[in-house]
Amino acid sequence: MQANEKPLSRTQSASIINTKIHNIRVESLRHARNQKHLPLADLTTRHTHNSPTLPANLLADATYTQEVISRRPRDAREALFVIKRVDRPQHEPTATITSTSTWRAEALSLTIPAIEEPQNVPPLTSLCLQILRMAPFDADFSENILPFIPPHLRRTLLRWSAVHAPLTTHQLRALCSSDGDVAGELIVVGPDAGLREDQFKHPDADSCLAEWESEDWVAPPPMHTFILVSSHLAVSVMCTLPATLTHLALVNVSNPVSLHRLPTICPLVESLDLSYNTWLVAEAEARERLGKVQWSRWHQLRILGIRGCHVPTAIVVEVNKGRWDDVQVVK
Repeated sequence: MQANEKPLSRTQSASIINTKIHNIRVESLRHARNQKHLPLADLTTRHTHNSPTLPANLLADATYTQEVISRRPRDAREALFVIKRVDRPQHEPTATITSTSTWRAEALSLTIPAIEEPQNVPPLTSLCLQILRMAPFDADFSENILPFIPPHLRRTLLRWSAVHAPLTTHQLRALCSSDGDVAGELIVVGPDAGLREDQFKHPDADSCLAEWESEDWVAPPPMHTFILVSSHLAVSVMCTLPATLTHLALVNVSNPVSLHRLPTICPLVESLDLSYNTWLVAEAEARERLGKVQWSRWHQLRILGIRGCHVPTAIVVEVNKGRWDDVQVVK
């Protein structure tokens, strides 16, 4: 530094540094546009020190994007921060209420009360299971990861997914055991999931004999809970429902179900949920379908859910006929 030169002030030094950084950014942008064979924008290296260095709408309702905007940027600063405004929809999407997690949680709450309990701080296991839910349920996942998840954590994953991210038919099949359930439970939420024709059919005798003769074989718990939401139930599948079921929920089923067959197929039912079925809304149809059921054959019935349906008074009387304790009818 020569003797007659004055040292630069802090403001002048900062100004020179900002100008150099700005010029480097402009040159980098030019180089990037040349590599992509894009037309050169009207970029200038002039820098106004008292002007903002970021776009004015940076803190507005906008998000960054890698897309090239249709109009040419006004200056180098706008070209460096390519912003595309995201317009919020004025109205909610036209999806039905049955496709929301809030409705699914309320629909499942009668059969599984713990599923609707709010958690301010979710446990670490739930957070880890949510990460597993995003993994592809391919052959590698089924062979190397699922066998090391204990049954009770699989059940937690099944319940969480039924509310927040329903599993598809393929994912359900990978998550369930050879008996077609998860720790005695099966929750099928449509429309992306459905029941197979052999969903509840037992394996052949040879495979069962091989398992029984194995020293490490442990008998799985019997299936006690089956929930079907927003899906189809064929008569052939309904006739194969396990007789060990104690909790049965047929919620918002798309097709009418032969309810009068259920006491014979599942005689141990304690909780029955028939809520939100459109084929039980009309008074005449509800009286006909519910009137055919022999309610006295369900000796253990404690809870009957008919939310969002027509409930004839005569049916309530018939349900409680000859019982010491009245059945809780949830309307």
